Amino acid sequence: MIKLIYKAAKPYLYPNLLKKAFAQDSVMGEFYSSTTIRIAQDLKAGWYMLELKAKGEFASAELDFHFAEPLRFPMTIRAKQLMKRMVYLSNPTSQIELNFKVVGVGKLTQLRCVPIKEQFAVDRMLKRLAGTTTEPTKLISKINKRATAKKLEPKQVLFAAYNKLFCKVSEADYQYWIEELELDLIEKYLGTDTAAGMERDDYLCILAPEYTMDENSKELLMRFLNQHPAAVLVYPDEDQLDSAGNRIKPWFKTDWNPDLFSNQDYISNGFICRRNWYQQHLDLFESLGSRAALAQLLPNLTSSQILHLPLVLIHKLSVNQTVVPTEEPSISVNRPHFQLPVPQPLVSLLIPTRNKLDILKPCVESILEKTTYKNFEIIILDNQSTDPDILAWFREIQTNHQVKVLLYNHPFNYSAINNFGVRYAKGSIIGLINNDVEVISENWLSEMVTHSCRQEIGCVGAKLYYSNGQIQHAGVILGLGHVAGHAHRFAERDADGYFGRLKLVQNYSAVTGACLLVRREIYEQVGGLNEQDLPVAYNDVDFCLRVQAAGYRNLWTPHAELYHHESVSRGEDDTPEKKARFDKEVAYMRNTWSKELDNDPCYNPNLSRLREDFSLREIF
Repeated sequence: MIKLIYKAAKPYLYPNLLKKAFAQDSVMGEFYSSTTIRIAQDLKAGWYMLELKAKGEFASAELDFHFAEPLRFPMTIRAKQLMKRMVYLSNPTSQIELNFKVVGVGKLTQLRCVPIKEQFAVDRMLKRLAGTTTEPTKLISKINKRATAKKLEPKQVLFAAYNKLFCKVSEADYQYWIEELELDLIEKYLGTDTAAGMERDDYLCILAPEYTMDENSKELLMRFLNQHPAAVLVYPDEDQLDSAGNRIKPWFKTDWNPDLFSNQDYISNGFICRRNWYQQHLDLFESLGSRAALAQLLPNLTSSQILHLPLVLIHKLSVNQTVVPTEEPSISVNRPHFQLPVPQPLVSLLIPTRNKLDILKPCVESILEKTTYKNFEIIILDNQSTDPDILAWFREIQTNHQVKVLLYNHPFNYSAINNFGVRYAKGSIIGLINNDVEVISENWLSEMVTHSCRQEIGCVGAKLYYSNGQIQHAGVILGLGHVAGHAHRFAERDADGYFGRLKLVQNYSAVTGACLLVRREIYEQVGGLNEQDLPVAYNDVDFCLRVQAAGYRNLWTPHAELYHHESVSRGEDDTPEKKARFDKEVAYMRNTWSKELDNDPCYNPNLSRLREDFSLREIF
């Protein structure tokens, strides 16, 4: 579908290229499915900042900008968020073409193409690329080195690297990663020490029949194990070999993740262990095989005894290279089933709200009508509602003995509101629930309570969907966008995720407070949510990290499913005051948790720090 919006009257810049179009026709600027919008607009050669904003019933949309030249400029846009990116036009043009791919319907509300100075563009690109690395000081030297090698200007290399941040990663990018980064990573993790003083007979290499590892890789693993005296086992990342021997499909794994390992064996394909430990359990390995033996032995070890070296050192052979059948990693090796305690604990579900009856009512009714676990109370925390309809509904809903409404008569502070609610809660398990969630799976609360009652588990999170069925939350990844992001956000509902992770119970460093369960004793032990420093943003991540620091494992389960109409009940951070508050919260998180944000054990340092789709990390 193609739409010609209008012929611009000014030479090459309007504050908003769509302003007149909307005044003329209310449907102009709409996009859905696959839509092409063309705008007649004269633009000179040079640097521009594209600014775009859209509204509508969609979570995200893929967009390509074309300026009558072969280079395309991709963007991912999100509803109600101002999206920006820089472009360079090598030639003048008279037309902008926008190609959309989206699930749902959206409408452009702002489109600006602002000319900028070259130095401004360079500075902004360097700043953006610096966010992809924990060593930004090396960025400029890498750019200059690559420019010299390829006989290009540094700004050409910089712009190419910046453009890659907006593109999906391909197999060619993995080959580039191997050539450009692998040797640097070996030096980073192992240093330049030799294997002097290391007795090779002290170590044993275990490989599945369909895997191969060269002698150099074995030595790297032994060196790494030798550098950590407390450890008994180390496992690497892996990839596959195609029929021509080319390396493809890398599997970048997490550090030791007990609940993930209980559902998916990601270690026994290849590892190095201490010979004396292996011989101590020789009968078990010989009778059960490596996979089953590790399933019994590893849960009894500590995280300091099981090491992960994030280097690709083992390679799965193609079908015609091995005499044994090859299989993809199993999505569910052996899902453990935990039992609810008897008697079942009381769960206090805390739901902060202000007005918005059309959002709150479906949330509460879905909990009451669809939840099979019955021992719960709902505490609605009313933050100064004024709407007569919701006040009348408050009186009505409290005739249900499971529901009560408490007035929190203070300015909005998400952390303070929930801490207030906990003081009046009767349950031994606390549930933090946003007012814009709706229950999907009737066993959601049973599933979450079961894990919450495990003594080693802290916070428990659920699988949340946008209204259109795309994933909104499947665990929190630390370090995305400098602080944190949602794993697999915008993936399709039936997707398996990165090597099956969307279908597997597993540990994450944090889960969202939109639907979070935790034992009351833990909530109180770590001091609840941080009212002082994190009144709105990242208080759930901070809380989870304090729970993790207290010695508990946080957990995400895909078997508790709810819709989350994210942030529809609270305004955007679009005023100077709100932006200043948000910047302050980001600074607090970076200052308090910088080590954790830069080294998430439930992620992998070789994966993207900008995207939530587990794509390969940006080369810079």
